[in-house]
Amino acid sequence: MRVVQPSGKQKEEKARGEEEKARTGSKEKGDWRQLFSRKYIGSLAVITGIYGFWNLFGGTNGFFSPYIMTQAGELSQAAAVTIHGGGFVVALLSTYLIFMRYVDRVNQKLLFGISGLLQISAPIMYVIFGINQTTAVCYAILTAVGGGFGAQAFFQLWSAEMFPTLLRSTAQGISFAVVRISIGLWSFIVPMLITLSLDAMLWTLAGFVAISTVIGLVWGPRNEGKSLEQIETERDLAFSREAVR
Repeated sequence: MRVVQPSGKQKEEKARGEEEKARTGSKEKGDWRQLFSRKYIGSLAVITGIYGFWNLFGGTNGFFSPYIMTQAGELSQAAAVTIHGGGFVVALLSTYLIFMRYVDRVNQKLLFGISGLLQISAPIMYVIFGINQTTAVCYAILTAVGGGFGAQAFFQLWSAEMFPTLLRSTAQGISFAVVRISIGLWSFIVPMLITLSLDAMLWTLAGFVAISTVIGLVWGPRNEGKSLEQIETERDLAFSREAVR
């Protein structure tokens, strides 16, 4: 486990942040309504947008990939389930070998962007080359590798970093509720969309990942190499400066 020792500048920023809290008399309390204040509503919208749009893609994959392979690609049920199940193994390896090893060492937005491109390319590949056993394997690999260090992993990371301890679980719960309800409602119409136009459905899935990726690249944080204490201090200082303006 890597231990980050605060520098003199970081200690000074922390002291300034604590002085600001003492001056204004502000204290973090576990009141869920704070999440809808100016200080946190943007962060809540960002993590919900990143995870929500990606999960419309990821949830559709999880529920309907074998169905799409058997109906549109004429693969056997056994082949479809085997390819789909193998994707989960690849995703686990991707998480371990890429996300866990490099997320705190390299540019997080670069990592996030690469993940998005891999997953966007998967449904577009189906549109261009059709669905057969070869493209189904490629689809599973692209989505699994990208998914291993993509939106879901970064949701878990950034949602922990963007909120103080007393609000963190509530923020995650609100975001998770919105995301899960959305994929539940979306799943009702997926079979109809597949029947009407599979290509349109695939372009829609690519669009969901694209929106999630843009949100993360534009508004997501870059916290590689920072401790939670440093992140919280920087967040408080940034908000204090905005409040002064």
